[in-house]
Amino acid sequence: MTATGPKAAASPGVDTMTERDAVRHALGALSTLVPVGLFGADADGSCWYVNQRLIDALGLEVHSRHERPIRLDLPAGGIPAEGTSQLRVLTTREAADDDDDAPVVVLDARVMPLVSREGTVNSYIGIVVSGDEPSAMILRTDERLVDTLLDRSPEVITVLNADGTWRYSNAAAWRLLGYRADFDPVDGILSLVHPDDLRDVARSLARLREGETMAEGPIEVRVRGADGTWHYLDSTVENLVGDPVVHGYLIISQDVTEQRKARLALLDANERLSTLVSSLHLAVLVEGDDREIVFTNDAFVNLFEVPASPDQLTGRTIAQMGPEFFRRFGDPTWTTDPERTAEILQKRRPIVGDRLSLPDNRVLERDYLPIVVNGEYRGHVWLFRDVSGQAQAETEWESLVSRQRHENERLLELDQVKAAFLAEISHELRTPLTSILSFAELLTDGLGRDDPAEQVEFLEIIQRNADRLLRLVDDLLLLDRIETGAMPFEWGVVDVPSLVSSCVSSFAPAAEAKSISLESEIGEGPTIPGDQGRLAQVIDVLLSNAIKFTQNGGRVLVSASPRDRLWRLEVIDNGIGVPTKEQDSLFERFYRASNARASRIPGSGLGLPVARAITDLHGGTITLRSAQNGGTTASVTLPIESPDNGVDAGPDTHDG
Repeated sequence: MTATGPKAAASPGVDTMTERDAVRHALGALSTLVPVGLFGADADGSCWYVNQRLIDALGLEVHSRHERPIRLDLPAGGIPAEGTSQLRVLTTREAADDDDDAPVVVLDARVMPLVSREGTVNSYIGIVVSGDEPSAMILRTDERLVDTLLDRSPEVITVLNADGTWRYSNAAAWRLLGYRADFDPVDGILSLVHPDDLRDVARSLARLREGETMAEGPIEVRVRGADGTWHYLDSTVENLVGDPVVHGYLIISQDVTEQRKARLALLDANERLSTLVSSLHLAVLVEGDDREIVFTNDAFVNLFEVPASPDQLTGRTIAQMGPEFFRRFGDPTWTTDPERTAEILQKRRPIVGDRLSLPDNRVLERDYLPIVVNGEYRGHVWLFRDVSGQAQAETEWESLVSRQRHENERLLELDQVKAAFLAEISHELRTPLTSILSFAELLTDGLGRDDPAEQVEFLEIIQRNADRLLRLVDDLLLLDRIETGAMPFEWGVVDVPSLVSSCVSSFAPAAEAKSISLESEIGEGPTIPGDQGRLAQVIDVLLSNAIKFTQNGGRVLVSASPRDRLWRLEVIDNGIGVPTKEQDSLFERFYRASNARASRIPGSGLGLPVARAITDLHGGTITLRSAQNGGTTASVTLPIESPDNGVDAGPDTHDG
């Protein structure tokens, strides 16, 4: 076939093959974007490229790029410019190119010749426009399909000539910028670019002119619209100067003006938030889902004594930094209770007011807040605050409340003791007073006046009960004066063996009256400083209680011996004993053991408090060991040396 236009090349050369590969690459890329049949043909019409859509539509089996079951019918004289022609498609692989009887499918195509630098037609490229066969229906398309697809694209597509001048922009560009489709800027397309962005654009174009195929990454360019406003475009530039179709630079841009505004607003909000959080006294730690630190503030690094600024922590994990930074406390989110922290991180539920105790005795409160965006976990926030002062105040308050509760219980108990005392003291007062009044009345009425012995007996009863009343009153006054420090003591030198022996002897009649065996084991030893009368009162109280609370036929043992610069006295009985939980209360005023009250054994509950007060003033101690129904051991220790009261202990008569 001959051509009246550009001269047809007889066969492709090396340069033609290189160009053909570039065209094949371009057609392949285009076929992925538009649903049409694309092809490339030699100058004689033999197709060297057919896209997969065309192959699938015709049901062809092509196993090699060298198989050419399709050829382009060229009109007489060739195709001097863009025009239409037909494709002959052989429907069987076995059919030869020159077999006129082979079944064919005829398709209409829009064809454009590719002209070499010498002016010859090397090949043709085309797009299927229509076909009559049913199998080719999917290939039918309007010839404006490519332009329509490009114009409906949301991306701004611009083509620059090889010299950088503007050639084409799609409809998205005109819609965005507000210019007319036939707009051609007088000073070139770069006159629309913001002056501050011209350097980056010029640098990208220069690299492309030097042979790079793609500018390095997208660049953000501000482009002026028809109304004078600036639009931010993220643009990528591809070098297609060597492409026989484009022969220029392809720029694909996306309008990111609104996204940029939103990003700037977000950055501004983040900056404001960061400034606010940084100024807080609350320690803040924001971690991503991989526990990488996103944000901290000065309060955090100060609280945990981290030798770094918040910026130095960002982008790293606490585990990566290790003891170099958190040498005193370790990971502050795990300190003191790792199991608790693991539970919090696993459940990802907000926690407020969780308490931590640091090794330096500080107490922290921490809050945990998971960050969830659109239902997806993105990390969490830790908030720490030092509540050591508050914790100490709470501890002191709890202690105060506990003491107050204990004191209230004690006051209630004392109130009960007081009520019991009033009942006991009333009984104690009523009994001797009743006897005194009764026998005084008998004497007044003249009973026994003719019998002097009977009168003496009545008077002795009156005197004995009056003495009992006097002792009771004396005990009350004595205890009060001792506790107020107004009790005068007659300090002197006391011979302990003689004192104990005298006291034991005075209680022999009372013990004999109850058939109680009263025994003593008294050793020899030095004298001690003290008030002999008051110390005798202590021993009398212990002996009186032992005999009073021991059943008939029982046993009481009194022992006294010096040891370790102390005199040790013990009064041991096998009486009713004292319940264990009540033993400490026996030395409180008016208190009487429950089993003593139940047995209706008389007493005021003043003896042991008086005995302890006297013993304390002598620098000694008094204790009880007892068990209910197991007897009681009362122990007294008295120092051989003088207590700190300014009284001389006297000569030491201990002979070793």
